[in-house]
Amino acid sequence: MWIKVLGVILFGTICLAFLCDLIVLDYAYSSAGRGVEHSIDAGIIKSGIVVDAQNGLVQLNKPALQAAAKAEFIKYMGLTGDMENNIMKNSSYELSLVYDENDVPWIEVKFYTHVSFTIRAVEYPVKVNRKIDFVSVYK
Repeated sequence: MWIKVLGVILFGTICLAFLCDLIVLDYAYSSAGRGVEHSIDAGIIKSGIVVDAQNGLVQLNKPALQAAAKAEFIKYMGLTGDMENNIMKNSSYELSLVYDENDVPWIEVKFYTHVSFTIRAVEYPVKVNRKIDFVSVYK
């Protein structure tokens, strides 16, 4: 009888631990998505160079965009310089600025991390990708 009770308690504890990990994983994914979008906006604002103010033409400085976006993402997520915190480990942040065949610039950010909360030996990979176009002509 006691063995069954202890088994149910152990099973319930393990289920509760995985439920907590699932909640933290969902929070990490959604906050990383918001952080990526926020960092792209901050990078655009900081790296925008007004080429022709009369016609509303703005160009992006790629190195300044990458540095500003990464710095803002680290600040937004509360990460260290190694891009880690209590629940996120082995993180990487990649920003690329590419032009399509119509010369429309696309900013793509890929953020990868591993999340671990209740059971430290179990890590869950999180991948966040965002790709936005930057309309550089405003009239």
